[in-house]
Amino acid sequence: MNFINKKEEEKYVVDPKLGNDGTIQDDEIDLYKVWKVIAKRKATIIAIFLISLLGATLYCFTAPSIYRLETYAKLYMPRDILTVKEFPTAKDVVSIIGKVDRERKAIIFSKTTDEITDAKIDEIKGTTDKFKITIESHNRDNLPAALQELIGYVENSREIKNDHEKIISELDEKIKNVNEADKKNDFQIKEIEKRLHSAKLLPVGFNPFEINNKIVDLKMEKYRLEQERQNYKPIQLLEDPFISKDPVKPYKALIITITAIFSLMFGIFIVFFVEYFGKLRKET
Repeated sequence: MNFINKKEEEKYVVDPKLGNDGTIQDDEIDLYKVWKVIAKRKATIIAIFLISLLGATLYCFTAPSIYRLETYAKLYMPRDILTVKEFPTAKDVVSIIGKVDRERKAIIFSKTTDEITDAKIDEIKGTTDKFKITIESHNRDNLPAALQELIGYVENSREIKNDHEKIISELDEKIKNVNEADKKNDFQIKEIEKRLHSAKLLPVGFNPFEINNKIVDLKMEKYRLEQERQNYKPIQLLEDPFISKDPVKPYKALIITITAIFSLMFGIFIVFFVEYFGKLRKET
């Protein structure tokens, strides 16, 4: 019993200044001693801090600058297309690109491979046909060309190219049919002019104004189809690409801030590590 009580007394040290309830455990950290250790070896902490900060600063200002292009695009299929039942979605485009590693980058960006550092396509939530394109490069001027290379790579993929060919073929067929109908209407107009010129009666139920309206509608449809055929692309940009004027990487402020914090923590750790082993050496 005396032995146990003695141990209990050693565990706690009563401090009158703390009041009746005041006890301090032996294993509590003495902040004053901590401060003394830090102050004693402050030169080491400052040296580690400054060297780390200098290294981070040199890295930030010597590392190659990286610029970023961002834009939004959509998969487009002309209206009234019957030959294509299911057009690819944005999810399909993401799977086509996949992870752009070094090998795939060389395939996609044949002209700008060495300059491109990263490229990706992300789906836009809530849509099935819209997606975001992001490309990063050491050379800001090469980003527009890189965008065209990326779009060209996707458009030439098997999933999209087959549907593209079907759509073009159907548009050509529609234009052919409209041209034939237009020729037929032109013939009817000429017949009307001949009859009017010869003062012959027009057939019953024959309305020249109705034919004229049909001709106008056909010409408008023909123009629309020809424009669609000429300008059709499976992937169309929704806005002009945004290209950063200033480098987006490296993250200078973030790198320097993190380095400053961790170098201080590392310096303090080293100081206490050295102090601890110094005490062990004295004790032995």
